[in-house]
Amino acid sequence: MSDRALSPRVRTTLRAALASWVVLLALVLLAPSSTGPDWVIAHLAQALQRLGLPEVLTHPRRVESMLNVVAFVPLSLLGSLLWPRPSWRDWTAVGFVASFLVEVVQAVGLDARQATHADVVANTVGTLVGALLALLVRRILEWRAAQASEGRADLPDRHASTEELDPPR
Repeated sequence: MSDRALSPRVRTTLRAALASWVVLLALVLLAPSSTGPDWVIAHLAQALQRLGLPEVLTHPRRVESMLNVVAFVPLSLLGSLLWPRPSWRDWTAVGFVASFLVEVVQAVGLDARQATHADVVANTVGTLVGALLALLVRRILEWRAAQASEGRADLPDRHASTEELDPPR
């Protein structure tokens, strides 16, 4: 699927979604305090426990790791749909670099935040997952377009004369 395959309306929507996600993510990741993210982690861990999930999935550190993965999925998913030329490897590398830079800013410039290598790994995995999902979406859209064009190939040409459409006897 080329980037031209998306309608202008879809491209505009994807750009708006990506820009919104980048702003939200920047606000969360570069906030001077971890109070907001810690609150989300604690409440999500409690909600997962109430659902009866095992402790291995509901421990706050595990929930934080899952959220770090999920946080970076939209970046490469939306980005890959908008700009299909970079491969999933390229998007994963971009995710690694972006995550590493965020952790450097947290370590150097935000005293109340903790930078960890585990966050870099989780964010990079999220970027990989998003890029692979975009690849899957593009393949499905290409398959659907091919199926639609095959279906149209069996239809008579609407500009053909009726003599051309009648089978020979």
